[in-house]
Amino acid sequence: MKFPLLLLVAASFSFAQWGGGGGKSLNDYKKESVSGRDIHVYAPSNLAPKSPLLISCHGMDQDPNYQQSNTHWEAVADTAGFVVVYPRGGTGMSTWDISGDKDTKWVVQIIEQMVKEYDIDPKRVYLSGFSMGGMFTYHAMSKIADKIAAFAPTSGTNVMGASKAMRPVPIIHPHGTNDDVLNYSQVEGFLKNYRDQFHCPSQAEVQNNYPNSENSGATMYTWGPCDEGVYIKHLKLEGRGHSPSKADVSDIWNFVKQYSLDGASITPSIEVPTNRDSVFNGSFSDSLKLAGWTLNNHSGEGSLKLTDGKAEINVTKTGTNAYDVQMIQNGVHYEKGQSYKVTFDAYASVARTLEVNIEKDTDPWTSYLGEAKTFDLGTEKTSFEILFTMNEATDENGRVSFNAGLATGSVFIDNVVLSKVEGTLGLAKNVRVLTGERTLSVYDMNGAFICNLKGVRVNDVQSKLNSMKLEKGLYVVKNGSFSRIYSVK
Repeated sequence: MKFPLLLLVAASFSFAQWGGGGGKSLNDYKKESVSGRDIHVYAPSNLAPKSPLLISCHGMDQDPNYQQSNTHWEAVADTAGFVVVYPRGGTGMSTWDISGDKDTKWVVQIIEQMVKEYDIDPKRVYLSGFSMGGMFTYHAMSKIADKIAAFAPTSGTNVMGASKAMRPVPIIHPHGTNDDVLNYSQVEGFLKNYRDQFHCPSQAEVQNNYPNSENSGATMYTWGPCDEGVYIKHLKLEGRGHSPSKADVSDIWNFVKQYSLDGASITPSIEVPTNRDSVFNGSFSDSLKLAGWTLNNHSGEGSLKLTDGKAEINVTKTGTNAYDVQMIQNGVHYEKGQSYKVTFDAYASVARTLEVNIEKDTDPWTSYLGEAKTFDLGTEKTSFEILFTMNEATDENGRVSFNAGLATGSVFIDNVVLSKVEGTLGLAKNVRVLTGERTLSVYDMNGAFICNLKGVRVNDVQSKLNSMKLEKGLYVVKNGSFSRIYSVK
């Protein structure tokens, strides 16, 4: 394919800004021939059988030496244990066939040769490339996605346009915002084509200040899970121009290594225990993300993502009921006669209400609270609490649900905790948890006033009650709309 002269000039100028990166050189690689064309192969000395293969393609009018000196894949391969191949483009301009099948067929031949020589795992082959090599990486999705487990195009949207992938494929795409050859403005629309093909969530999980050794302003965008459990990632590199970089190879490897052709992901699945008397992953940790939680869209529409360590329910279309967009977790054991406390933090993008329910996970969706509880949310994080006694038959697969379908916008939820409490509380109470010092009124369970607690923080109420000469039993502490039951032993 011919490229405009302006593109060639810009590419040459931009490429000249980069030098070597230390470590091994291409002389440490083995030069081989596949169907009369050169490749350079690096295999760690302690390579295990059935190890992965990564193929890294250079840009237009470049060569394997340039690509290797700027990426140094061998540094990752030595630690992670995989084979690296730098192939050479087949024309005089070192270009790649990004419209036909000449080079994709050659890549398949490379894979077959690596299987014979190094016993690599043909189910764990990954393709990456810079600039035109990135364009070729995208092109390969439509031609040989049955041979490549995951794709990592860098600074290379295809000038031929986005194509139809053979299957939903995992993609990670690093790109600099100051790219003057393949402009950064192309990236969003190009990636959206694949996100739409794979039915990815419309909203990305955004990680600001993403750690990158050459870029303090990096941002990682993640869409998923998409069809077949794949993810699409985009690493936005603020201020970087059009250059390959060894700063990206670890991020690329940590992403692609999760995938195999015999399954969307070879990452061990997170097992959420069942029949448990607590909420799983109520703090939405970075390691678990949204594990244990599911979004249900009924007559409303919304998405669920992890935002700064919190669950974000974004409602784009309201329903007729609050539960028409709901985040749930099932597998919870509610024992008949046992009293429970549910606490959580929540706020919203604009003031609104949030409905919370403790209920049966199957039809007829019996509420163990008597009825779902509604809370007023503001734009500042507030702590809330529900107290209830399980009066229905024991349920070994109950659930907790957060229902947000009556208003558009985002609801943020964090620190969801279910715990047992002593005594029988009767009908459920929903309360807002106070944290500052207040004058609190104490009552017995018959409603008789006992005393006031002045200047006491809610977190200190239990110790204050324990220090008083009160009869053993349950007491209600109130202040306006706040009420909580405490046990004195």
